[in-house]
Amino acid sequence: MLREPLAIPLREARAPLVLALDIGTSGLRAFLFDSRGRPIARCIAHADRPVRTSVDGEVTVDADERVRAALGTIDTVLASAGRRAGEIAAVATSTFWHSLVGVDARGRATTRVLTWADTRARGAAADLRRELDPVATHVRTGCVLHASYLPAKLRWLREHEADAYARTAWWMSLGEYLYLRILGARRAGHGMASATGLYDQRLRRYDRPLLMHLLVGEETFSPIDDAPLAGMLRAFARRWPALANAKWIPAIGDGACSNVGAGAIGRDTASLFLGTSGAMRVVYATDDPPIVPGGWTYRLDASRVVAGGALSNGGNVLSWLARTFPGVDVAAALRRGSVDGTLVALPLLAGDRSPTWNDAARAAVAGVGLGTTADDVARAMVEGVAHRVARLWEVTSRAMPGIDRVIATGGTLLALPWLIQLFADAIDRPILTSGAGEGSARGAAIVALERIGALADIAAVRSPFGRTFRPRPAATARLRAGMERQRHLEEALAPLMS
Repeated sequence: MLREPLAIPLREARAPLVLALDIGTSGLRAFLFDSRGRPIARCIAHADRPVRTSVDGEVTVDADERVRAALGTIDTVLASAGRRAGEIAAVATSTFWHSLVGVDARGRATTRVLTWADTRARGAAADLRRELDPVATHVRTGCVLHASYLPAKLRWLREHEADAYARTAWWMSLGEYLYLRILGARRAGHGMASATGLYDQRLRRYDRPLLMHLLVGEETFSPIDDAPLAGMLRAFARRWPALANAKWIPAIGDGACSNVGAGAIGRDTASLFLGTSGAMRVVYATDDPPIVPGGWTYRLDASRVVAGGALSNGGNVLSWLARTFPGVDVAAALRRGSVDGTLVALPLLAGDRSPTWNDAARAAVAGVGLGTTADDVARAMVEGVAHRVARLWEVTSRAMPGIDRVIATGGTLLALPWLIQLFADAIDRPILTSGAGEGSARGAAIVALERIGALADIAAVRSPFGRTFRPRPAATARLRAGMERQRHLEEALAPLMS
């Protein structure tokens, strides 16, 4: 939910207005923002939907169910805006990167939406790493050959869902599919295309050598263009007359939007995000996209990169602890500390991305004895996440030296001050908290204002900040020692997790 100090009454909103969708893996929300990037109170709609998972690594959502949910939230926001709905000049969408859905020639989904967390393609990714030069591929595309990305997903679909693959005319992200259903047009912004693993970061087009290897035609992907779209299909023009003149901004990756919404813009500023997963990102304009060993390089648009690394395990570890040890107060367990400090955990419940990109990795706890308690395990798992955050800082700061400010964002992280403190201790850097509430939706709205010419630059919108958490030397030293124990555990278990 948006932090109340940010939300303004509808009567105080300054036109032009932006309707922003934030489509997450399980949650979907719609907001209305004014020309200053301020959310408008009561013009908010929510529609959570289930995610389908399985023991083999499936993490998918139903494309048409997500479209229906998005349509319903737009209905609700327009109704809440009343007569001022006619002042909406743009519709923007922030949604998760690396999604994939097949679409037939009639514009209907042939597959479920494979999310970034779906690891069923790990075998296909391993095959591609043997067939291709992983280093050269990473240099060109900014992405590793991993189950999260489209090359492995496409290989897996061709081998395991052959009928659906044969019926597919186009491959899209969820955001592109939504726009196809509303506007009847195929369009991928550079920001969304850049995170597929099929995009050449320097040439700013689809990576033709990789497409040739996959035997996939470039025409099966949406044309890449950041320019806004206009003109809804007839049914939606009748449904939403207030949006008749609105520009539709091609869907943008939620990570890029999160940085913009939190005010983490510029070569010297990184965001530290924690929701279900985690990430550290730097957004800045450049003609020379960085190569991030152990991390990735995507884009916000044709001129700005988003570079850093990602964790597959963040808030999902806290959720797992709550389910598995329902009586444990994790914050209290951290304050109390363990008996001997020897317990060490690899919290890789959902595989690993930065820095190892081992999609077959799983969690482990070592040092368990007869006296070990649930509190000890919970503490080790959360400190294990902090160790991964420290490695994420290593990946990001080595590739882009000179970062002097880290901004905390993401609903999970902002709600847990003790966790922000733990992460500040782990990276040995002060962490400034974002006061912008729903960063991704706000970021999408700010980008939309720039794209329609209502803003000269995305940095022109001021972003509020909150408390600064400073590292504590004793805690930093203890966490560094724990991180080394975690490295040793990971190396010892590597033959079992490949």
